[in-house]
Amino acid sequence: MPQLARLQFLRNRSKVFYILLFLIGSLGIIRAVVVSQQVTSNKAQPDLQAQSPLDKSIAATDKKLSANPTNAKLLITLCQDYLQKVRETADPGYYTKCDDLLRKAAVTGPSNPDLLATQASLAYGRHDFTPGLELAQKALALNPNRATYYGLVGDGQIELGQYAEAVVSFQAMVSKRPDLSSFNRVAYARELYGDISGAQAALTSAIASGSAFPENVAYSQVELGKLYARTDLNQAELSFKQSLNSLANYPPALEGLGKVALARQDYTKAISYFDQAFTRLPLAAYAVDLGDTYSLQGNQARAAQQYFLADLAFDKASAGGVNNDFEKATYLTDHGRELATADALARKALASRPNIFSADSLAWNLYKQARYPEAQAEINTALSRGLTEPVVLYHTGMIATKLGQKEQAKSYLQQAFALDHNFLESHFSLLDQQTGMRALKSL
Repeated sequence: MPQLARLQFLRNRSKVFYILLFLIGSLGIIRAVVVSQQVTSNKAQPDLQAQSPLDKSIAATDKKLSANPTNAKLLITLCQDYLQKVRETADPGYYTKCDDLLRKAAVTGPSNPDLLATQASLAYGRHDFTPGLELAQKALALNPNRATYYGLVGDGQIELGQYAEAVVSFQAMVSKRPDLSSFNRVAYARELYGDISGAQAALTSAIASGSAFPENVAYSQVELGKLYARTDLNQAELSFKQSLNSLANYPPALEGLGKVALARQDYTKAISYFDQAFTRLPLAAYAVDLGDTYSLQGNQARAAQQYFLADLAFDKASAGGVNNDFEKATYLTDHGRELATADALARKALASRPNIFSADSLAWNLYKQARYPEAQAEINTALSRGLTEPVVLYHTGMIATKLGQKEQAKSYLQQAFALDHNFLESHFSLLDQQTGMRALKSL
């Protein structure tokens, strides 16, 4: 079945994946460091997950392990809960705890498919996608009837740029088990192929499917809001607020509301939302949001303070064993900083994570270095993947402007704005929309 036809079939079937990793591993901050440096708020961070179903599950499993410390199933279950905890706390320290648990579990059953699958999830959390995919494939070979293993294989394939193969894996997953996890995977695949209405439908089904963890539903509502934010800020705002109803003070939803406010040029409200998100969960992404908003206001001193916090985040993530080459390269390039360092990081990222976004990141870095022919050659590699990503189209247009290719530049920029009028898709910098509008008006 051709790729696009297969995606349409997935759309008709309706259910598919929960992107396991929130990209928080590479953006995590050790709270004590960041809060001590925080300049936007002195409020104490509430423990949003106290007495949550996840915490209760962790406590119950830990108690059982006290009585039976070599039980592989319990060791694996506790690690899986810790991986979910990373999603909710952005604390990479849980990865280290998982290492210990899985090491003990391997002693009693090294060929256990659940063990291999959990090891794959842990590797993905650290952005080690090649070994993670190998582990997921081993788990699937041992138990080809387990739907979640197909999803894990597809996750690695997506990150490694094996898009056609990922579609096949996600199709197998949805055929075996349509649920929130599989719906989210389908939504992401459709988004990559430009089927935004189909992605919205899949996320709507994911939300309706529900989850034992409120964070999972809230996450799906945020992802739906991001898709709406491309063209309909009112609908996006509604979806982000629904996410807050699912999980009060959920930082990604607060960030989404901040981006809606920014698109409406309400910088004061945007800063308030970004600050709330950062106060509750001090991720580098939220520090960058604040920095970019202050920059748009012309307050470069406050912007620099927030970018300093983002720098700390990347340092702490690296110290925690997370491969953040792609994320740091993109961050530095977007802000025109340490371009030679960013170039090296982008090339490492492309070698280990050869997907459309890694190719785009290197191309954009070359653009910032004024190496325009090289940038165009690299962006053409990204375009050749056959996916429809607004940020890639935007970068293609901007590179073409520097090469005097006015008609090509205009066409690509128009396509980017048609797909995402507000430039709020996660791979955009918040500074891009104004730059893109100026470039388009000049053509």
